[in-house]
This record gives sequence, structure tokens and C-alpha cells, in this order.
Amino acid sequence: MRRLWSDQTAVGVQDWTSARELFFLRCRSKNLSDHSLSWYKYTLGGFLRFLEGKGAPSPRETTPNLVRSYFDHLRERGLSSVTINRNYGALRCFFRYLSQERVIPSSPFSLIEKPKMERKLLRPLNMDQVRLLLVQPKTKTYAGFRNWVMMLTMLDTGLRLSEMLGLRRNKIDWEGNRLFVLGKGDKERTVPFGVAVKKALWDYAQWRGDVAGQDIFFLDQFGGQICSRHFQITMKRYGKSASIEGVRVSPHTLRHTFATQYILNGGDAFSLQAMLGHSTLEMVKIYVRLANRDVALQHQRYSPIDKLGPLAGGKRAVRFR
Repeated sequence: MRRLWSDQTAVGVQDWTSARELFFLRCRSKNLSDHSLSWYKYTLGGFLRFLEGKGAPSPRETTPNLVRSYFDHLRERGLSSVTINRNYGALRCFFRYLSQERVIPSSPFSLIEKPKMERKLLRPLNMDQVRLLLVQPKTKTYAGFRNWVMMLTMLDTGLRLSEMLGLRRNKIDWEGNRLFVLGKGDKERTVPFGVAVKKALWDYAQWRGDVAGQDIFFLDQFGGQICSRHFQITMKRYGKSASIEGVRVSPHTLRHTFATQYILNGGDAFSLQAMLGHSTLEMVKIYVRLANRDVALQHQRYSPIDKLGPLAGGKRAVRFR
């Protein structure tokens, strides 16, 4: 028999503090990654600060319109549709849990439409830009050589920056030319690398040497973990020094560049999906379309017949519609 809502089931969980504690207990029991927990805390923190300006309604008093006004608030702050979409997912999960635990009668998200995401065209680097970028680091210094090796590896494997920074020494198979990478959702996958990257990784390993108690492969000059934000800023500076325009120079752009070049060089979508760690082919299809567009542009530049010049028997005027 279906249970009806009862106020007695919500005793002790009338405020946001208790609701949050219950939710994070559930997250920890599911063994969610530290990254996921941090994102939930950040998202809920922003939402609750917004509610304080609205009189701090309780979980049960949170209406669909109140949540919609929060998304409008995020848009007014200039947040991207991707970030708003991620906020939507985190808050929907939170309120769904409160509904399942009968803290609230029902989730307000049952009446809230998912925000539409803007489809922005990915812009990978072309190979001329890649060459310009790779000569920017000062490879005679430890930090410069390490940055060069990291960029080279991302261009050859498509690793995310978080995966690169989390790579451990014992997760490199030198004989098999492959990395064991811990990706999203703490799922490990195998990613191969080429001969040139193998030499670069090996040379870096010799320079790095042994650091007591530190298993992370890529380290800063003090033997600690590299700050992701610092590396992003460094790459942006490299892009500016290389006078690269029209493309955002970032670690994720290297991932896009790898994927596009892999398809252009004859790789198939299914192996690319496995290397990138995507659960579906949707993102891979975007890379295939990018590669096809690049092939079409190359044909326009290097069409054999267009390069041939005036054609014999081509005196008749041709009208193109």
C-alpha cells in the first residue's frame, strides 16, 4: 500500500543544516569522489546564500518558482549555460533525495524544465598552432620541461588536466606504452601513448627522480602537487607568447585537439570513446563532425582539379545556381 505524506516522518529535518547533513551522509555512503562532494557543497552553498536573501524558506517551503528565480540569478551573473546546467543537476539530485527520505512532500524539480544548453562550436588547435605552442616552454628548466611533457602527453592521449595531475608513478606501463588513468566517477581506464611521448615521459622521470612519500608523477619544483589553476594560467601565457588567436589555449583544448586529429589520422570513433572515457558516443560524434569539416576545408585549399588551372574543353560558360 502506498504511504501517504506525514509530518511525523520529517521530525528533526525541518532546517537546511539537517537536510544537508543527511544528504552528505548519503553521498559518503555511496563512496562519491572528493571532487563530486566538493561540487555538491559549492552548489548547495550558493543556493542557500541566495535563499537567505529571500527570507530563508525551509526545504518544504522551496517552490519551483523560487528555484527558477535562482537560475535567473545565475544567468544575470553571467554564468555559462554549462555551469547552470551542472547546478540544475546537483540541486535536482539533492531535492530528489529529500523527497525520497520524506523530508519534503515532493521535489520542486518535478515541475522544473532542464535549462537549455548553448551548443558552442569546439575550436581545436591546428597543427601549426600546436608546433608554435610546444616551443614556448623553457625546457632547460625543470618547470618548463615538465610543462612541455605534460602538454605533449595531453596532445597524444586526450587526458583531462585532472587526470594528468592525478597520474601516479606506478600507473605508467613503460613496456606496454599505456597509462592507467583514474577518470570521472573514479573509473580507471587504459590510455595508450606513442613512442615520442614515451621518451618525453622517461626523460622527465629521470629529472624528477625519487621524492620521499610522493607517488604523484608530475610535481612542482618543491615536490608537491601542481595547482591546476596555475597550469591553466601558464598555458594561456604560452598561447599569448605564440600569438595564437581565435582559439582558447587551455588544457581542455589540447584534449579537443587530440580527438580531432585522431579522427583525421584515421582513428575510429569507438576506440576514441574508450580513450577519452566517455560513456556514450555523443561527444565523439562532435569530434567526427569537426574532423569532417576540416577535411572539407582542406579539399577547398588543395582540390586537384581547382589547382589544375584552365581545363581543356572548358570553354563553355557554366552557370552555378
